[in-house]
Amino acid sequence: MKTVSEYTQRNILVIPQSLHAMSEVYHLIHDGDSGIFYKDLKHDLVDVEFYTNIPCVVYIESGQETITTSDNKTHVLPASTAIFLPQGLNLHSDYVKITENLKAYLVFFTDDVLINFISAEKTNMKSTCALPELLKIKCDELIEVYFSSIQLLNKQNCNSPALVRVKLLEFLHILNSYDNRIFQAVFQSKRSSISPKRNLTRLLNNSDTLKLSINDLANLSGRSTSTFTRDFKAIYDTSPKKWLQNKRLERAYEQLTNTELTVTHVAVDLGYENVSHFIKSFKEKYNITPKQLNQ
Repeated sequence: MKTVSEYTQRNILVIPQSLHAMSEVYHLIHDGDSGIFYKDLKHDLVDVEFYTNIPCVVYIESGQETITTSDNKTHVLPASTAIFLPQGLNLHSDYVKITENLKAYLVFFTDDVLINFISAEKTNMKSTCALPELLKIKCDELIEVYFSSIQLLNKQNCNSPALVRVKLLEFLHILNSYDNRIFQAVFQSKRSSISPKRNLTRLLNNSDTLKLSINDLANLSGRSTSTFTRDFKAIYDTSPKKWLQNKRLERAYEQLTNTELTVTHVAVDLGYENVSHFIKSFKEKYNITPKQLNQ
């Protein structure tokens, strides 16, 4: 069984499914995909990309975690904070240890649990208001007592489906007592279909993406080509085509200077189908041919 760090080096973490393969993550109670996991990270773990396959609440018991959205907005989660993550999001997690391990609970809800909660709370629904991008809730000792009960249930192997559903509903009602916008967040998550967009800045920081086409990058980012181009220009103030060509040539210059790779090898490795086109573009940018630099 791999650690979270080992698993996420080459994988997007699809939660909750991927959590079963983590040595630092413990499954406490579950009924199908509904359930509660507990993670205890002892070392720094940054730039972990994950996808929420079903709605989830993350509660930070100790330490501090930072969640970054596909639009590059950050949400800092200190201890005693919960955050509601709707289904269908691509997010990044960063944890840098300062004093304490990152200890957190991840609570997952399938449709039957959410519909039960919505039905129970609908009569108490207040007037709707604008929700933040991701709803964060400050908690107190009531949540601590709740999770102590979950740990005890796990210790005693109490894991009947009926009990799991009751405990998950209890958790949602507790959160609702802290902030009744949790009802609105859950209700909206059931009504909307969110595109699984990925964070462009982090996606494009990976040098492996330089060999891909614009259409490939758009698909990989979870966007249509037009939406990808619009979001890209908003971040980089240039077109994807110009940016990609410039980054490819910068990478080529680095490889030709610091390695023994041939001009053809570098061109093909960076996604150029036509070596002559690569040579022409390189010379236009650096006033020297790749072969001259490679000598």
